[in-house]
Amino acid sequence: MGGANLLRGRGRRFADAPVKVAALAEFARAEEADAVICTGDLTALGTTAELAVARAEVEPFFSAPLGFVCLPGNHDLYTRSVLSEQRFESRFADGIASDMPELVTDGHWPLVRLLGKSAAVIGVNSARPNLPWQSSGRVPDIQLIGMRAALERPELRERFLFLATHYAPLRDDGSPDTPQHGLENADAFLEAASPVTRGAILCGHIHHAFHYPCRARGLDAPDVFCGGSATLEGHEAAWWFEIDAEGACARQVLWDGSSWSLAASVTSHLSA
Repeated sequence: MGGANLLRGRGRRFADAPVKVAALAEFARAEEADAVICTGDLTALGTTAELAVARAEVEPFFSAPLGFVCLPGNHDLYTRSVLSEQRFESRFADGIASDMPELVTDGHWPLVRLLGKSAAVIGVNSARPNLPWQSSGRVPDIQLIGMRAALERPELRERFLFLATHYAPLRDDGSPDTPQHGLENADAFLEAASPVTRGAILCGHIHHAFHYPCRARGLDAPDVFCGGSATLEGHEAAWWFEIDAEGACARQVLWDGSSWSLAASVTSHLSA
């Protein structure tokens, strides 16, 4: 079904993906990005050939001083054979490596990546093989237990925390995604994330970028930043975070058809 969808026209909307990824890598280098975080869907079907090409195209991001963190999306784990053969894990082992492996509760998850002395990433895997009529995800309960344990670690309490997952826990208006498309246990994930007062939730899956200020809207959770897609025609976007002793802010990264640039205005000021 996924292959038929690509042949019927979806693939053409990603035709310039290599050019856009290469330009984004150049932007990250020129702007001296310390670290790069990807919330998944580097491929369409998770084939061995696709994963090899994807790895080659994102290789420059691994050169960031504090590294590259890469979660799988549902398209990267599209079929049960992809999962059983651990194709993503073998190709992106260094992207999902954890600095605190003692906190792992489920395969490679949750991963913890320390970003210098002021920030960290806690990543959980909400992706799984698709059904023809359903592309929803779920963070396994055992991973949420590991995430809660990570949030209690003194090494992480003073850092700005990025909680990363492929599936968005809500849509751009704060409403739940549909049962066929969204994160099944979004409420449980947000509840587990609620102790984080200095940080942000990073996600993808929904193919347009957005920011949802959870606490400003009465929801006890960090702000949600959906990366959307860096390569989908007409929806190209990414997020740029700056963290220092004074605080943190987020700005969109915009595509003009040939290069990426930072938005002139700050989207959000975050406690740091």
